[in-house]
Amino acid sequence: MVQEAPSYGGQAVMEGVVMRGPKYVSLSVRKPQGDVASMTRRSLAPSQRSAFMRLPVARGAFAFWDSLTLGVEMLVKSAEIAAPDEAIPSRTAVNLGVALGIVVAVGLFILLPAAAAPYLMTVLRVQGRFLASLMETSLRLIILFSYIGLVFRMREIQRVLEYHGAEHKVIWAWERNYRDIMEKVRRERWDAGNVAEYLAVEAKRESRLHPRCGTSFLFIVVLCTWVVFLFVTPPGMLARVGIRLLLLPVAAGMSYEVLKVSADRDSLIWRLIRAPGMALQSLTTREPDQGELEVAADSLVHLVEAERGAFR
Repeated sequence: MVQEAPSYGGQAVMEGVVMRGPKYVSLSVRKPQGDVASMTRRSLAPSQRSAFMRLPVARGAFAFWDSLTLGVEMLVKSAEIAAPDEAIPSRTAVNLGVALGIVVAVGLFILLPAAAAPYLMTVLRVQGRFLASLMETSLRLIILFSYIGLVFRMREIQRVLEYHGAEHKVIWAWERNYRDIMEKVRRERWDAGNVAEYLAVEAKRESRLHPRCGTSFLFIVVLCTWVVFLFVTPPGMLARVGIRLLLLPVAAGMSYEVLKVSADRDSLIWRLIRAPGMALQSLTTREPDQGELEVAADSLVHLVEAERGAFR
């Protein structure tokens, strides 16, 4: 009996797509010559490393950090393949850039709303913990939507957004057609090439929006910070900011759990929770061309081969 489709995640990089499984990671990149370069290596997800990292909430925080660090590594590798003649930043420079990005993100999404909310409360002549938390969360949402709206309109990253759409569409094609694919592998002796070609074709009709996307995760993080920070609001700016930084992994872990549940539920309440994140994805993805779908399908098939040996 064919089981339900295993769930995999992905990320768009320069001229390519990364696919992530529990034990392996796969990268496929379109080279300047037009052919596709692929690499697959063993890379245990946090949930595979210890029982503690599989605990609810904790697993989400570790998965978020793993996605960030692995994503940076694969982005640099994709640049080396896609643009071999251009100067590639050193690992130290990349790490410094990531650290600076984290500092800016903390400043925008933690410090600024925490500092601005009390002043807005005074101007509006309202008070109360609930309203203060609501004000702070509203500022975070405004900053998030504004940031995505501005940055993802940049011409330089439009190709990455197309590969982001290709990643989603191929994952959808895999999840919807898994049973048929495995039947063809068993009955018709399909190999990896057949499966990749099939996925690239089927993916054309799929949506470029996916409920497990990191964009949706960011929106849910903001909602979860509202819940977490509502109950822990010490007096004083420094104390308030400090406790928010300490509780940020908790909010990220909660968001991971909400994202997983919401992706598998279809009731009205879960559709409402998913809706804003899915709307944001209309800004962080673009419709891919057939070549981009082929790259994403190649990456996913290499991952499934490594994880399951499904096409050997």
